[in-house]
Amino acid sequence: MKTYLKVIFLLTITTLLKAQELRFGLQPIQYVSEVKGPYVDFYSTLDASTIAFERDHDSLWHARFKLALSFEGKVDVVRFEYASKDSASSAPLMLQKSTFTFESFGEGQKLPLEIFLYDEVSNSDWSFNDTIEFISSDFWLSQPILLDNVDVVPANYVKRGVSVVPVPSLGIPVFENESTLSIYTEAFVTSGKYILQYKLTDNYGNVVPGSSGFTRCMQGSTTVYRKINFSKQKSGQYQFIIEMLDSTGQAVSERTSPFYWYNDKVDQQLWDGPEVNITRAVFENGWGQWSKVNEYLRMIAPIASLSERRILTNLKDSKDTARIASFIVNFWMDKNAIDPLEAWSGYLVVVDKVDQEFGSRTVPGYKSQMGRVFLQYGAPSLVEERSFDGRNYPYQVWQYDQLRSSSTPLQQNQVFIFVDQELIGRQYTLIHSSALGEVKDHKWQYHLTRHTNAGPDIDATSTQYSRDNFGERISNSIIIGNQGTWFDRF
Repeated sequence: MKTYLKVIFLLTITTLLKAQELRFGLQPIQYVSEVKGPYVDFYSTLDASTIAFERDHDSLWHARFKLALSFEGKVDVVRFEYASKDSASSAPLMLQKSTFTFESFGEGQKLPLEIFLYDEVSNSDWSFNDTIEFISSDFWLSQPILLDNVDVVPANYVKRGVSVVPVPSLGIPVFENESTLSIYTEAFVTSGKYILQYKLTDNYGNVVPGSSGFTRCMQGSTTVYRKINFSKQKSGQYQFIIEMLDSTGQAVSERTSPFYWYNDKVDQQLWDGPEVNITRAVFENGWGQWSKVNEYLRMIAPIASLSERRILTNLKDSKDTARIASFIVNFWMDKNAIDPLEAWSGYLVVVDKVDQEFGSRTVPGYKSQMGRVFLQYGAPSLVEERSFDGRNYPYQVWQYDQLRSSSTPLQQNQVFIFVDQELIGRQYTLIHSSALGEVKDHKWQYHLTRHTNAGPDIDATSTQYSRDNFGERISNSIIIGNQGTWFDRF
């Protein structure tokens, strides 16, 4: 038994096919059973906020979605269902699992994988093809899974007596105000001596105390299941790293699972206020004007990390100028310890360009919603601008191939929709985004219009009343909503 999966990959599909945006992720993870040989678990994650909903006889909004996987001549079909009282507000990420064993294979063989998706509400369907390649090896190390803490565990999610339910994600898993972190992985060895060495590190590569250790590999399968007290860790990005070491101590295989950790309690304790360590004279010698520190604080808000947001919130209305100045200096020292002043100066150049592009006489560019998105995520990959046509307000669609931010996970193919309802001075308002943590409004299509469309239901977002006036990029099935973003409240 020497042939195993070569590639563990995350397939994330974001498409606007048939005027509907879809966010779906597929993560295959291979294991080896001593009895049945190699097999693969396919974990499917679907963003319920990006599929169609319809109101049923029970007055609830319902979504119904099917997934069919075809692998090695076998097919498995699973169904996603979700119901909400309020048009799918705060719709979750939903998880399903499919398992396939391998009947026959050879070294270097590429097995085809076919994916079929069907939205039962909108009657939209998608299909995708991929392959999985095999190589020969005397050992195999599976991708670590970050586990979800669920009350009810289906039987097919129990592996070797352990509840293995991954945190649903479309990229990097996110934990909010949890106290423990649970991780599961397996190694398989046919011959030779190996040791599994594992650790948790922060975004700077520092090992989290009490998180490291090692396990000797036995012939056959070796399980690594760790439940780590993470209650004292501040918000930020971390990663679980596991290595397989041979008899000489050399790493022959490594798997890494990154994640984001939100911890309100610890962040509050850490950011009660930094020690004052800069004088007015030193600050004004290169950093800026002492009287504008509150303004500087708001300028850096878009690029603040999760834990840095705590002190920003505490200091934004503070009259303690020295403490705010110290935070600004420390902020840029964390970003660039070698030359923090150069990093700050470079950022001010970007802020100045944002002011010129998005600012007005009353609102600086960095405070505008377009300016904030530009500072936080950078320039969009594509801008689609629709000018005023008498029927719809002017609006823009910003599309990002990749969305990078210090406060959110890496995301793929996200859109931001801005509308100018004032028609004075190009003051565009962000009314909807598919990105994590951004404003979502299930009536956003209606807000683009000047409310002249015919039809008895002003809340309708489908083409039932011929309301599809917004172009191919606008999804007519997203019906989600929240109350804005952290920056809007800041």
